[in-house]
Amino acid sequence: MGSKSVTVINRIAIVDPAIRAEELTINGHAGLKAYFVALTNRGHIEGQNLTVERYSGLGQPERLADICRAAVTSHPDLIFAIGGAVARHLKPLTATIPIIAISNDPIAGKLVTNLARPDANITGVSVDAGLELISKRVGVFREVVRKLAHVRVLIASSGLLIWETNKTRLEEDAAKLGISVSFAVPEKANRVSYERAFDLMVADRVDGLMASEGSENTTNRQLIVDLAARHRMPAIYPYREYAEVGGLLSYGINLADVFRRVANITADILKGTKPADIPFYQQTKFELVLNRKTAKSLGLDFPNALLAAADEVIE
Repeated sequence: MGSKSVTVINRIAIVDPAIRAEELTINGHAGLKAYFVALTNRGHIEGQNLTVERYSGLGQPERLADICRAAVTSHPDLIFAIGGAVARHLKPLTATIPIIAISNDPIAGKLVTNLARPDANITGVSVDAGLELISKRVGVFREVVRKLAHVRVLIASSGLLIWETNKTRLEEDAAKLGISVSFAVPEKANRVSYERAFDLMVADRVDGLMASEGSENTTNRQLIVDLAARHRMPAIYPYREYAEVGGLLSYGINLADVFRRVANITADILKGTKPADIPFYQQTKFELVLNRKTAKSLGLDFPNALLAAADEVIE
């Protein structure tokens, strides 16, 4: 009699600083859907041969240490860290469990010292194109809001380190356009903290908002867009998902592409590839999405050159 084949069930952990655990699924945002679809295409199907543990910081930075410790203690086959802050909490806790991180600059964030051959057990996708992307975003914003003078950057707490690193250069580049830049970091990723941040913008006569990357902001994108509309605050965002729910415009990477790449790295590691043999992938493609309806509500017109350059114009 032939022996029965045994199904190998892999176990992974997903750790996010803000998105609720029950939303870290294929029914979550476009990136998460792309991740689970790509995993399925590689033969890893949750509920069949894949078990997924989910951990959320619920937008509270002080929770990260505890949830990262819990993820490591459960000894999964790998941990998917959404955000550099999560990966930095995980790094000192394990040198053996593979960690796949979506991060801003992994070197500046002290995750690895070499992108081509990552250190030990950490690899992933870098979503940071450096200060050039941030400065480009400011320039595009200025094309839309010609009298832009004071921009406030709404920074997700998990990405604060990178923004602090680039702060001086960003201020200098913006000053060349006659724009002053200031920063706001909501204490928690909840309605009260975001409303307080907008109230301060109004009090300080800020005339433009730039939302940073980071799961805290992405999770609350509808709230941020709604608050910008309520205060008639022009705003530029990092991902198309903001423009799709009413944001004025976005310029940045494609989240679905990032998560799809992470899924392929996940599948490779589950197959036996070591993280140190998988280079950190660096995003090189950026997309511009414009929302004409929102522009009209603010009394703004997109320049023809920008409309021609846009990857998508939402009417």
